[in-house]
Amino acid sequence: MNQFALWSPRKLTPRSAGGGIDWWSEIWGRSRGRPVGTTALCHDRPYGWFLRRLVITLVIMLFLPAGQFRRAQACAPASGEVVDVQNDKIVFYLAAHQDDWELFRGEQAFADLQTPNLRVVFIYTTAGDAGRTDGWWEAREQGAVAAVRCALPKSPLKVDIAAFRSHPILRYTCGNSASYFLRLPDGDIRTGKGYPATGFQSIEQLRDGNKPVTAVDKSTTYSSWQDFCLTLKDILESERTRAGATHPRVNAGDYDVACDPDDHYDHRATADALRSFAGGTYERVWWVGYDSKNRPENLSAQALENKKTVFLGYGIKVLEQTTLNANPVQPSEGEWKLWGARSYYRVVAFSKSDPAKPDCK
Repeated sequence: MNQFALWSPRKLTPRSAGGGIDWWSEIWGRSRGRPVGTTALCHDRPYGWFLRRLVITLVIMLFLPAGQFRRAQACAPASGEVVDVQNDKIVFYLAAHQDDWELFRGEQAFADLQTPNLRVVFIYTTAGDAGRTDGWWEAREQGAVAAVRCALPKSPLKVDIAAFRSHPILRYTCGNSASYFLRLPDGDIRTGKGYPATGFQSIEQLRDGNKPVTAVDKSTTYSSWQDFCLTLKDILESERTRAGATHPRVNAGDYDVACDPDDHYDHRATADALRSFAGGTYERVWWVGYDSKNRPENLSAQALENKKTVFLGYGIKVLEQTTLNANPVQPSEGEWKLWGARSYYRVVAFSKSDPAKPDCK
């Protein structure tokens, strides 16, 4: 999943005081020494700089009517619907790809991010590279960070390297959120066996045959499936312990083919890693991925709008970055029509196990 949604009309003042991203300034920047809210545009800028940003602005305006473009500048709506109140101190979102939670659980993530005193942790197992070496996965990573920030008040973004089982893992923190990127190779939706550019490596093959897998940035190698699973466990345990939580919730794509048919190989492998250690400690929310397109639309108007907020935050940042890479990825309304208005999941109590054939209800 790598596109973003069109926006429904609603008037909102740009640069909302409540937080979110000012897309105009994100694209054009602010001139040094000018007041906040003013931009230098092309003054003292090279022609190429102006042309790239003009292309981004025109593409956004092409896909978003005028009133909607004003909303995109502010990013986050002024109010949010609490879909499911979290009573614990921390909640997790474990995903294979950078836009998974936005598409399949975005309305709840938005509500969690806006819940005071709740730490929200995102963990991405693959780089979502699709076998590309043209800056695609780097753009998607920035998109995921932007999606999180759309639901937060304006806060500094901090970047560091965390280490778990001797594996260095990039971590972004902003407000009450943390995002971890393992950057493992995309397994390929068609085969699960990876791509030539990354040596046909994948977490599916790590799971099924203990074939070692190396991060796309060459930062580390996971030598076995156990090594990978324990690393994920250590990330969750480190955050859970620090938050002083007992049995927090983890949101992830469903592992079962009956509950969620025809899903991505990376989604399944990520879910299998989670179910190897989650029982007894973590409550699981297994969301339905691709198959949700075959089910009725079920989100309220406010939940849908909140979900759009984070997905648009992801998509505009990806568009910005890929345009600067000279290979822009334009918006696709199709993906939003398939999955945007739908959200299906099942909940498993922390005390329960995840059997091979679960009850999908």
